[in-house]
Amino acid sequence: MKEELCRAFCNEISVREVPAGLSIRTPFQRSDGDAISFYVMKADTVPGIARLEDDGETIPYLEACGVDFETSTRQKAFQHLLNEYGAEHDATENVIRTPNMREADLPRAALRFSALLLRLYDFLLLTQEHVESTFKEDAKKRIKETLGPRATVKEDVPVSPTLSEIIPDMVITAEGRDPVAVFLAQSAVRIQDAIILQLDALYVVKQPVSVVALVETQTTLSRDMQRRAGNRLAAVTTWEGDQSAALQRIEREAIGAQATRH
Repeated sequence: MKEELCRAFCNEISVREVPAGLSIRTPFQRSDGDAISFYVMKADTVPGIARLEDDGETIPYLEACGVDFETSTRQKAFQHLLNEYGAEHDATENVIRTPNMREADLPRAALRFSALLLRLYDFLLLTQEHVESTFKEDAKKRIKETLGPRATVKEDVPVSPTLSEIIPDMVITAEGRDPVAVFLAQSAVRIQDAIILQLDALYVVKQPVSVVALVETQTTLSRDMQRRAGNRLAAVTTWEGDQSAALQRIEREAIGAQATRH
C-alpha cells in the first residue's frame, strides 16, 4: 500500500528542465482545468541555492475571476497565507515566491508551496462567512468609485445631529439633493433600522432624507420584510447577481435622473 500511494503521488507530478531551473506541474487543477504549476529558480551566482516561484498566473487569474485583493479583509487573508507558508508576493512582477534556500531543502518546501497555491485558489470558494465579511467592503468601494467627485460619501456617521440614534453605513450628499442614507443589509435587523430612520426623518424631525437599503442577496429578507421595506424606504436594491443595476439605483437616488453610467 505504501508503495502504491507513493507511485500515485509521484506519477502525477511532471518535472522538466527549463533554462532557469525546473518547471513542476502538479496534479491539481484550477477551476478552468489548467494544472497548477510552479518553478524552481536556481540562483545565478551561488551554486546549490534556489527558490520557488509560481507561474505568474495565480493572482491575475483570481482577479480575472472577480477576487478583489484590494479590500482589507482579503488583503489580510492573503498576507496571512503568505506568512504561514513563508512566501512573499512581488507586486512588480506579480509572482509569488519563497526566499532563496539550499537545494536540499527544496523537496519539502515544494510540498508546502503547492499547498499555498491550492489555498490561494480557495479565494474562489469563499465560505458564506467570508462572503458576508467582504460584502460591505466591496459595496462601499464600488459606491465611492461610482459617485466619484460628484458627491460626498461618509461612512458610519449620523445623517444629522437630530437623527443620531441610528447610524447608516454610508451618508451621501450631493449639491441640490436631499442626503441619502445607505444601509448595507445582511439581515432583517438592519432593514428595520433603515425603516425606523426613514420614519423618524419623515414624521419626527421632519427632515428630508432618502433611505436606501442595499440587500446582500435575494434571500436576505423574507417576502413580508421585503414588502415592508419597499413600501417605506426610498429604494431597496439587491447586490448579488446585478451589482451594476444596484449601483445605478443608488446613483439615481443620490445624484438624480441625469446620472449616467461610465
